[in-house]
Amino acid sequence: MAVSGTRHPARRLPVPILALATALILSWQIDPHPATLALCVLVAVAGSARSLRRSDPWTAADDLTSLRCAAVVVVTALLLDRETLAFPWPAVLLGAVALAMDGVDGQVARRRGTTRAGARFDEDVDALFVLILSIALVPVWGVWCLIPGVLHYAFRLTGRVRTAWRRRLPALFSRKVIAAMQGILLLAAGTSSAVGIPPLGITCAAAAVVSLLVSFGRDIAWLERHGAVRERRSAPVRTLD
Repeated sequence: MAVSGTRHPARRLPVPILALATALILSWQIDPHPATLALCVLVAVAGSARSLRRSDPWTAADDLTSLRCAAVVVVTALLLDRETLAFPWPAVLLGAVALAMDGVDGQVARRRGTTRAGARFDEDVDALFVLILSIALVPVWGVWCLIPGVLHYAFRLTGRVRTAWRRRLPALFSRKVIAAMQGILLLAAGTSSAVGIPPLGITCAAAAVVSLLVSFGRDIAWLERHGAVRERRSAPVRTLD
């Protein structure tokens, strides 16, 4: 991963701040209820606060991630303001744009460089969007739809106490594909077409759940296996006195 160190984050902050402020204004226009605005503010903070406070350089890829975070904020307002179980089409379309932008900022990061903090920023927004879509699907298909949304956070939380889970995982194309498909499948599961054809909606949501469980299960097995090997190698040698 290329690391860019030529720009200071303060020089680029107007882009994310303007994007997030605009998103919050639009959210207030969509649904002026105080609870909705409070939740949208929470989404904006959860998605961007850690990155905006970082000391790492700010890159062009981070600008795109900021725009994607702003889109997620507006999608949240649209989902909260829906009158039916199905996701409103403006939310679906804007969500699709946010998902497409995820691929774009990845290309920009590879061409123009990024930082570890930028990669975490991208990951935070991805996980947050999946969580929001998962929550929005609960009244449609059931509480089991929360699984894709909470797995990432459960994994990170466990990693704070389980040392073996902090190892760097090997790069796998299948993991990237499964991660990229989460938003697409969950968004599709909430469309009016999927709600109108329950087998279609349930299949999309179930595909997201099963694929992510398989991916996380494989990674956890790898971490546990290699963590056990490392512990055996570092164990003290017992001698007879």
